[in-house]
Amino acid sequence: MSLLTDLCNTLDKRSLAGMAGAVGESETSVSRGMETAIGTVLGGMAAKSENPSLLRKVLDLLPGGSGDVSWSNLASAATDTSSPLMSAGSRMLPALFGGSENAITQTMGTETGLPTGVVSTLMTMAAPMVMGYFTRRLRGDGMTMGGLGSLLEREMPAIKAALPASLVALIWPRERVAAAPINPVIHQTTTVEKSPGRWVLPLILLALIPGLLWLFTHARRPGVVVIPTPPMPTGTANRVIPPTVPTTKVILPTRIDLYFDTGSSRLRADSQAKLNQFASAIKDNRQVHVMVNGYTDNVGQPDANMRLSEARANMVAADLRRRGIATDVLTAKGYGQENPEADNATADGRAKNRHVSVAVEQ
Repeated sequence: MSLLTDLCNTLDKRSLAGMAGAVGESETSVSRGMETAIGTVLGGMAAKSENPSLLRKVLDLLPGGSGDVSWSNLASAATDTSSPLMSAGSRMLPALFGGSENAITQTMGTETGLPTGVVSTLMTMAAPMVMGYFTRRLRGDGMTMGGLGSLLEREMPAIKAALPASLVALIWPRERVAAAPINPVIHQTTTVEKSPGRWVLPLILLALIPGLLWLFTHARRPGVVVIPTPPMPTGTANRVIPPTVPTTKVILPTRIDLYFDTGSSRLRADSQAKLNQFASAIKDNRQVHVMVNGYTDNVGQPDANMRLSEARANMVAADLRRRGIATDVLTAKGYGQENPEADNATADGRAKNRHVSVAVEQ
């Protein structure tokens, strides 16, 4: 079982309800947001896996250093900024993310559809819980800080796979690329043995040069007949008409619809492929305007659905910008559960309503 799964499995329903009440969001939204927060904190630790002293410094920020941290304690302290746990969490985040902390919080808000303030609270709660988990592992398993670094290194692929690409790019801004090892056999310098016979052919050619010179200077040269070129006729009727180069008219897509899972602002895989094709078709055309409109089904509160629809539209617009679409031709807007495409009374209808419509105006 991965570290992320193990930590997420400790979230109990009662504590989750307490967190949801403290931040004023639904349990479903808080559960999704907390799972992303746990993964992000783990990612921050994994990104520092080669720096045991920094890992130790972050772990030492845990109050008492006992590792006795529970979700119920964090839920009770969620609204108390003077709480030792919340104070520790607020110090751990800058130590992990440095100047990227605000960008990570904003990106998490876009990904989860939660307000930035709520995301900040969830991150502040997740950090002490993750550090408490590692403190217990260090003591119970007799693990060293070097061993913790190795564990995080092994878990890095699973953490990256669980996080949105936008967060991965912020946590690991410069991926290390290992240099390819040099094959000692291939890299050896090859010395070509010189053979005396290789000079025979050049000597023969050198001996033939006088004869060739005589042949070229004394051989009969054929006469050259110069045929005068007639003058080009003048006048409009005699002008040469340049050949017509056929032009191919590029047909731009006018609209695509992209779909999401319930409560998510991450595109489904088939819609991601469709978005890639769309961006390739319009990225070189600056004479268009692209409208990115987000929608949801009618499950949940209207206010939460409005935020989710905005998060979906903003995420698609951000993807288009990364694929070369100019910011000044993009407009993103969320409409919540308004203007449904299909009947929300059926599962198929709700699936169609969880979408972003991307329209091109020329």
